Amino acid sequence: MTSLESLIHTELDEPVPSKVLVIVAHPDDIDFGAAGSVATFADHGIEVVYALVTDGDAGEPADLTPLELKNIRQAEQEAAGAVVGVSEIHWLGFRDGAVVADLDLRRGVTRVIRQVQPDLVITQSPIRDLDRIYASHPDHLATGEAVTCAVYPDARNAHSFPELLHEGLEPHSVPRLWLMANAENNLCVDITDAFDRKIDALLAHHSQNDSRAEMLPSMIKEWGESNARRFGVPGRIVESFRCVNTE
Repeated sequence: MTSLESLIHTELDEPVPSKVLVIVAHPDDIDFGAAGSVATFADHGIEVVYALVTDGDAGEPADLTPLELKNIRQAEQEAAGAVVGVSEIHWLGFRDGAVVADLDLRRGVTRVIRQVQPDLVITQSPIRDLDRIYASHPDHLATGEAVTCAVYPDARNAHSFPELLHEGLEPHSVPRLWLMANAENNLCVDITDAFDRKIDALLAHHSQNDSRAEMLPSMIKEWGESNARRFGVPGRIVESFRCVNTE
């Protein structure tokens, strides 16, 4: 098997993680942005855990009730996670379509970081990209902002949310943060060998992706190949991130 070090392309001195926590706003956000990297990590024996801020119960189809959507989308995310080697999923229970980067969300994210104790957190970008507005959903931006605040300084600061200490959750420092859908990426992961599983994970979200199942593989492949050319690895498929060193 190809070493994981050789699949991470960056000019940074980036260590291989031992445990990864991926935190996003909605079911299927992970699978669009990072499922190939998740599968690659899992292939190399690295544990990956998911945390979902919402249940996706304000999405499509519009004729379903929020409770019906919640049940469907949670089941779809669990199935998608299983495709790429993830079995542990934390549901934070915030309202879909109304996510704000307030202290409640920061507390919730800090709680799950202290529970999981990862050395790498992957999340959405808190920076709006006006050239790719669909990637800058307000829930995505708020999630990215809250996670960034939780990684630094909340999760590592004993004085942030002292009530978590009473839950037995000691401070935990996360040294690296990777941002998805960012305009200034400085790292990519070669997911060529995991690409089919990324697509299978996306297609596990039947409620969202059945209508575009035929065009989705070629669209995702084109994105990945385009990013690979930017990182000087033409002919490969990659997922790219902005790596933030928090040490």
